[in-house]
Amino acid sequence: MKKGLDEIKDAVIYQINLRVFTKEGTFAAAEKFLPNVAATGADIVYLCTIAESDEDKDPSSWSMRQKRSMTNNPRNPYRISNYFVIDPEYGTEEEFRSFVKKAHSLDLKVMLDLVYGHSGPSFGKDHPSYVKRDENGNIKINNYNFCSLDFSSPELREYLWSNMEYFVKEFDIDGYRCDVGASVPLDFWVEGRRRVEKIKKPFIMLDECEIQSRKEDQDEAFDINYCQWWTQHCFPAIFQSGMPAVSLQIAYEEADNARPGAVLIRALEHHDTANDMYEARLEKISSEKCEACYVLCYTVPGVPFLYNGCEYSDTSRHSIFGKKGEFTIDRSKDPEKRTSFLARLAKIHREEDAIRNGKMIWVENSRKESICTYMRCSPNGEKIFCAINLDNEKVTACCDFLPEFSSGKVLLERGTHLNGKTLDIKENGFLVIKKEAQ
Repeated sequence: MKKGLDEIKDAVIYQINLRVFTKEGTFAAAEKFLPNVAATGADIVYLCTIAESDEDKDPSSWSMRQKRSMTNNPRNPYRISNYFVIDPEYGTEEEFRSFVKKAHSLDLKVMLDLVYGHSGPSFGKDHPSYVKRDENGNIKINNYNFCSLDFSSPELREYLWSNMEYFVKEFDIDGYRCDVGASVPLDFWVEGRRRVEKIKKPFIMLDECEIQSRKEDQDEAFDINYCQWWTQHCFPAIFQSGMPAVSLQIAYEEADNARPGAVLIRALEHHDTANDMYEARLEKISSEKCEACYVLCYTVPGVPFLYNGCEYSDTSRHSIFGKKGEFTIDRSKDPEKRTSFLARLAKIHREEDAIRNGKMIWVENSRKESICTYMRCSPNGEKIFCAINLDNEKVTACCDFLPEFSSGKVLLERGTHLNGKTLDIKENGFLVIKKEAQ
């Protein structure tokens, strides 16, 4: 983690997909809901890419995911035609400035999405020297059927570095999430960060890349990496097919062994999973299990990550490929209960020293196929024990560390009973209990 970004420990990210966040799909409409976002305890608003998307209607330049969505919309926001132009679908530059100003008034930082690994066909035609070409001079196409950008070109690098600087200078944004960041050379990101930090510091950089893929990410370029093994693999399998809870521990340890202490997002969902799993979104399967998983995401090391509509326990279809107003959050449910729950978790995440600064220790229990158990141990001697039941049935488990917490302070609990070394915990129940320093 970069020096001077100690607030990353406190961060909670809330992702907004503008096309889905409101029926209007605009900055102006989204701005009205920013107080609701702040009420969850989030302090960073991350917007899916707002750059002008390509209107090329030739399906041969569409990704397979775009075709499978059956929305028949050529305007994929991750297929960009002009990196310096805000897509008019979302509103004007002044409306975006207003959005950022409102966010800042609520102590929310604003993070934008950078899509530098590829572009739409129009960008390749407008900037022929910025894209990769084969031996016959044809533009090289990547796995998404998009143009691959050529980072051996000094001109392309300067173009994109100036693009990074532009949104900081003109709109006062606070961070970037870098789409498929590992497809871009690391030295590009190091220099890009150096340049934006001349304008604004501290500045937050998030890479959509596993830390195992590029262990050097957090040396100089990035503060946070993705953890897709949790979001795209473990959580869906636990919800849908009963994958054992211990799979989360295994995935955690694989990442931590690759780079000890690396900072990763802890997400149940993001725009990609909601886009591709709309018939099996996790809230549709079990809202109670989602809440148990949120407890996990806020109490293990990392940055909790919320996807738009989670405060409404939203189960609607979402799609980054949908036309304006085609898909949207269902706000018919009262968000107060879930919002209060998330805000309480954010408070624990930020204010409990053992969570904020403590060492992570996975603790053995007799039912690890069902229950995650771990301790967070603060340098000052404070300890917090966490147990989360991801089974659909009540479980009784034994754990040698439990007697140590018999007189502890319960910070958060649902459906648990302690008796010596035994813990009874209802389906999708959880316990977060603190033992003060001696």
